Formats: sequence, structure tokens, C-alpha cells
Amino acid sequence: MVQRDYDAVVRRVEAVSGVDVQILGEVDGLPVLRVSAGKGDAPVVYINGGTHGDEPAGVEAALAFLEGEWDRWADRVRFEVIPCLCPWSYVHNARLNAQEVDVNWAFLRDDVPEIEILKGFVEGRVFAGVIDLHEDWESPGFYLYEMFGVRESLGRAMVARVAQVCPINKQSEIEDEVAVNGVIHPNMEVSRRKYGEGIPIALYQRGHTGHLVTSESPTTQPMDVRVAAHLAAVEVMVEAQV
Repeated sequence: MVQRDYDAVVRRVEAVSGVDVQILGEVDGLPVLRVSAGKGDAPVVYINGGTHGDEPAGVEAALAFLEGEWDRWADRVRFEVIPCLCPWSYVHNARLNAQEVDVNWAFLRDDVPEIEILKGFVEGRVFAGVIDLHEDWESPGFYLYEMFGVRESLGRAMVARVAQVCPINKQSEIEDEVAVNGVIHPNMEVSRRKYGEGIPIALYQRGHTGHLVTSESPTTQPMDVRVAAHLAAVEVMVEAQV
């Protein structure tokens, strides 16, 4: 079984200069880190990684963003980054947490430590954009889910940017949802019936953001390609705020 070194994640976060690092809480003795960076009164973009521990590209992309990307927009955007929401799952390369719960679909529960940490973090906050970084081991290419309100869709622009560095999943149906050139605008009622109250649905429908993207990189691609795909999607989200 894969055992990852979470201490290495912590060290990389602590080595980033010009940011504020906070421990939001601990899960099985492992800290869940929040990194704040950028202009204090600017639009806030929240980047989340590591909800599923067997999808390490999200963690790597969040770290890469902190190590080499965020300061390009430091005077125009504020960033809130949780590089690894579920550290126990990351260490053990597991989709589920130590309770055998899929954290991504457990927002209504009050007995899941990762969810309680996330609820405390988002309470009373509204983000200009949220991008949640995931992987799909079955997909032949990148795709994304997008929920948006008053602002225009960014999905097509994200896919166009990602296509420069990573194959795109162009199937007309992905995970039982209608997809158009790698973009899914999910039927949230269907998703809720299938899985329960998921983190993306909750953050969007409870007013924490008017624009949420779940970025899915293909696990079949090398890590550097998956990371580049996520970073390309993040770039488009950030550029829309400036």
C-alpha cells in the first residue's frame, strides 16, 4: 500500500514566502493547513486540494501554485488555499477517510472531522471563485464540472487553456452527466439523490460562492501533465477576477 509523506507537504507549505499559514485543525494527528496570500481587500479565490487521498495531483497542483504562481496576481486577487483537506486519506492513498467516509459527499454530517474543519473555514465567507482539484482514474482526458450564477461560464475557456498541456475528455456523457467538450454543468438534484449533499453543491447553494469549478485531471497522464492541467484551469479562474 502507498504511504505518502505528509510532513513533506507541510514543509513545502512552510517554505513559501510572503503568505500566512494557519492550522485549521487536525485529523488523526495531521494538520489541515490553510494558506492565505495576496491583497487583503481583493476578490478571493479559494483553491482546494486533497479531498480524495488517492488523487494526489490536486495536492501537487495546489503546492505548485503556492510555490510559483500566486504572486503574479498578488496585488489584484487574494487566495485562500487548502492544499490537502484530508491528510489521513492522502497518506494512505485512500478515497475514503479513516471513518471510511467519502468526505466529498458528507457535508450534512456533523461527525466527520474534515467536514467540521471545512465548515468552520467557510462560515460567513463568500468567495469570488472556488476551484476544487480532483482526478479521475477512468477518464481519457481532462474535464470539469461548473456551477455558476450571475457571471459568465468559464468552462470552455478553461478547457481551451488546459488543451494546450493535457488531453481533453470529449465524451458526450461523463459520470452519467451530459458533457460538451469536457464541460459539465451538473444537474444538482440528480447529484444529490445519487451521492448526498456534496461539498461543491453545499458551497454553491449555500451562498459561499457564485462560481465553482471541480477540475478533473486524468490519472493516466504523468503527474506533471495533471498538475499543469489544474494550473491552467486555476489561471482562467483567477484571470476572470482581475
